[in-house]
Amino acid sequence: MAYRLIALDLDGTAIDGSGRVRPHTCAAVAHARAKGVEVVAVTGRHHSVTRPYHEALGLTSPAICCNGTYVYDFAANRTECGDPMPREAARAVLAACRRHGVAMLLYTDEIMYFDTPSPHIAKLSAWISSLSTVPAPRLDHAADLSPIVETAATLWKFVVTHSDAVRLRASADELEALGLFGVEYSWHDRVDVMRRGNSKASRLIAWAASQGIEPADIVAFGDNFNDMEMLLQVGHGVAMGNAPDAVKAAAAETVGSNDTDAIGEAIFRLV
Repeated sequence: MAYRLIALDLDGTAIDGSGRVRPHTCAAVAHARAKGVEVVAVTGRHHSVTRPYHEALGLTSPAICCNGTYVYDFAANRTECGDPMPREAARAVLAACRRHGVAMLLYTDEIMYFDTPSPHIAKLSAWISSLSTVPAPRLDHAADLSPIVETAATLWKFVVTHSDAVRLRASADELEALGLFGVEYSWHDRVDVMRRGNSKASRLIAWAASQGIEPADIVAFGDNFNDMEMLLQVGHGVAMGNAPDAVKAAAAETVGSNDTDAIGEAIFRLV
């Protein structure tokens, strides 16, 4: 099968456990692009913290960010298209999360805001401080996210977090029951909350169609629950060895973990 597009999830997939893109992965991506295959990052990340990996992979295509909420064109430094969350819906997220006492990150047009310091936030902040990327990502503390919800130009996504899995699940169930949101686990202690209808799969397929590429012509790599629909709907879905069993079951094949050269080997083999 001559595939025309490779879709790469980042965390847990193209990024290894040390937070880097492995050289073999970069070589495989360069090989694919030299053969005329488009390669696009499809991530839950905000574009500002996607940029360093987009550059490391040598990509020129736009990136699909925040679980398909928008497409960002790094060459033009602008959002190409997207479906942000309405303010009324964002208010409902705030209310539900406060009822359950869970922490929140809010991704806006250019700034990521967090309401509760945590080890994850500290690690993310330290990583951002180490970057030479221009413009530098912004991660700001706002103990009350309500004013941000009312004034930010664009509200892309919430990330809801808590160390208590039961409490986190309860908040996710309440948000899902409202029927306004896409609610997907992106890590064992993090749930992504987007406008309903936004997903990696839907945005990837729509963007591919704009380039004249059919779903059957796409290979997608992923490792978590927010990747499952994407792995199911493309021509060839590849789960990482570190993925949960349910994600592996959704894929056409499973390769080694993100801490090996398995993803690069798969790209060389498939292209």
